[in-house]
Order: sequence, then C-alpha cells, then structure tokens
Amino acid sequence: MINVLRKRAMLILRKEFSERKNIEELKELASVLYEPVECVVQVRPPHPKYQIGSGLVEKLVEKIKEKDIEIVIFDNRLSPTQKYNLAGKFGVEVIDKVELVLRIFYKHAHTKEAQLQVRLAELQYELPQAKEKVRLAKLGERPGFGGYGDYEVNKYYNKIKREIAIIKEKLKKIREHRKRLRKKRKKFEVVGLIGYTNAGKTSLLNALTGENKTSKNQVFTTLTTTTRAIKNAPRKILVTDTVGFMEDLPPFMIEAFLSTIEESAESDLILIVVDASDSIEDIERKLKTNYEILSKIGCSAPIITVFNKCDKIDEEKKKEILTSLERYIVSPIFVSAKYHINIDKLIELILEKLNASIGVVETSDMKLISYLYENTEIIEKIEENGKYIVTFRAKEEEVNRILRIANKLGG
Repeated sequence: MINVLRKRAMLILRKEFSERKNIEELKELASVLYEPVECVVQVRPPHPKYQIGSGLVEKLVEKIKEKDIEIVIFDNRLSPTQKYNLAGKFGVEVIDKVELVLRIFYKHAHTKEAQLQVRLAELQYELPQAKEKVRLAKLGERPGFGGYGDYEVNKYYNKIKREIAIIKEKLKKIREHRKRLRKKRKKFEVVGLIGYTNAGKTSLLNALTGENKTSKNQVFTTLTTTTRAIKNAPRKILVTDTVGFMEDLPPFMIEAFLSTIEESAESDLILIVVDASDSIEDIERKLKTNYEILSKIGCSAPIITVFNKCDKIDEEKKKEILTSLERYIVSPIFVSAKYHINIDKLIELILEKLNASIGVVETSDMKLISYLYENTEIIEKIEENGKYIVTFRAKEEEVNRILRIANKLGG
C-alpha cells in the first residue's frame, strides 16, 4: 500500500478570555487531510490585519521554517485580507476552519447530490469574498490566491452567482424527489439519527438495522442520507442517518445540505447521538449545537438522548453526565453500538416513545393478513367462523389506511 505523504500543518486558535473553546476539534478535523505538527492558542481580541497579534505572527514565521510547515489552518473565520496578509508573512497557504471542512466534504462526496451540495456550500462561502480576493490577487502573488488575478472583479462575482443559481435549481429537483419518497414512507414510522460528527451515528444505524454501512473513526464520513428498517422491531420502523453536525456550522452550509438535514426534521422521533467518552464540557457544547440546528430546521419531534460508546466509561462518569447535564438530556440511554450493549433496550424505548395507534380488522383476506404481519405489530389474532379478528399497532395514518382497505374488502 502506497504511503501518501500529507502536508504538515500548523493549527491556530485565537479566543477571547471568556471563551471555553479548545483546539482539539480543529486538530480532529485537520487530521483527516493533513498532519498537524504544531498547535498554537492565543487569548486576545481579534487583530484586524492578522486575526492573531502581530508579535505572534513574527514568532510563527520562524517556527514555520523550523518545522517545515506547509499549510496553516485557523479555527477562526478569516477575511480574504487577513489570509492575504498572513500568507505574505508565512510564505505558505493559510485557510480557516470553514475551508478545511469544505475540503473534507469534497473527500467524502461520493454521490452526485453530495457533490452538488459541497459545491454550493463552497460557492456561497466564496461569494461575499469574491471581489476582495480578485482585488488582492492583482496586488501580487500569495499562496492560495493563484488564478484569481486572471479575472475581472465583477465578471468573477457574476460567474459565481450564475453557478449558484444552476446548482440550487438542480438541488431543488432532488429535494422534490425526496419529498415524494417521504410521502411513500409516510405510512411507516421514521426515526432520525442526528448528532455531532464522529459520535457514532453510522455505527448505531448498523447496530439497529443489521446493516454494514461503512463506519470510520473520522469526521464527516456521512454526507448522504441512508434509510433502513430496524431489524428486531415488532413492526416496520425506518431509521435515517444524515450528515453530522459541528459547532459554528455556518448558515450557508446548513442551506447547502438542507435536502439531507430535512430528513431529520420530518422524523417521528429523533435520536440525538452523543459520544459518552467526551469530557462533560464537550458533551454540553455538542448537545447545544444539536438543539440549535434542530431549531433551525424546525424539528419538533420527541427526542431520545443516546450516549454512545458507553464501553469507554465507568458508572461514575454516567452519573456525572446525568447530574451535570440534566437540563440538556431527554430520555437518556447509554449504549455501545460497537459491542451491541443496550441496543435491545434502545429499541424498546423507541417503541415506547413512538406511541403508535391500535387498530382492529375482521378479514378473511390472506394478503391483508400477510401485510399486517410484515408491516405492523400484531397484538392479538383470533379466528372465528373462517375469519380473523386481528388487533395491530402502527402509525396512526397507517392504521386508518388499513381500516379503509379492510372496509372496502368487506371482511
């Protein structure tokens, strides 16, 4: 197997004194594409020219040469002018966290829809900066600014606007197709998996459904929607896995991935998947992010908080999570998707939360009886005078639909 050498990266976080941010998330993100060899944190207000202080910039110039750094990645959002100034000082490409996430998205965009969504996110990130980037590129060469100088300012800006309009139209058609598919699935109960990237959503999907969808210990490996049926449930319940969340996810990214995130908004029940092995501070931060995004997409479905990777923690940590984070937790359960710990209990909790309706049909139609056994939960079946009286449980819309069919069949 060929060992691909990855660019050596310096990671920088500037934060206010009151902020609780740490550089670990950026390190995890950067590790997908690069080799982080140096982490720098500075506590101070933002510097208009460099984001970090000018004194630190001068110190880092030497550090970059000394450690053979090839790319510098900021946790903070950078303006084109700040990138241009920093690239001039450092002599290497400078990007921010949003650009890093876009590059990771590109790596994992394997379907046409995902590729369109990533391209839209990239263009919407580029649009407000386009004119400034072209102007700066004409001032002189800088790493990361190659090519922009070939454009006229307004022509480049309008080119981006046209491409955004074309992609939005294509994604609109995909969203309409998804709505039609959701209508077909309306008769079944749908459970949406949401959670911070790398919380183990895909592993949980596999554990619940018996699937073997690729699951990596890496962020943003799921960009497209996957929907499967829960394997050991007494009736047909679908589970949907979508793109993972992250802190400070810009509005344009939420818009770009709306067609997949909407799958969660339409669910009958939401499982918020959390990595239980994270620190209490990180769990709190990530739960807040989950609730913020659920609010943005207008999701009001009932919630179960699933603390995954419970095999990595002890009873004391479980108690600490439940007491310290009580106000963020709804119907908590500790599971391990990897080792199938408490998966059956989770299915029981899902069934309890879904609160399905009950229907009774009297029929001799074997096709209808077969359908009931395959798609609903049979509570009781009594045979009387060559007919069957079947009591079953399913989603309310599905119960009503089945009762209408049974009435038409006339027993």
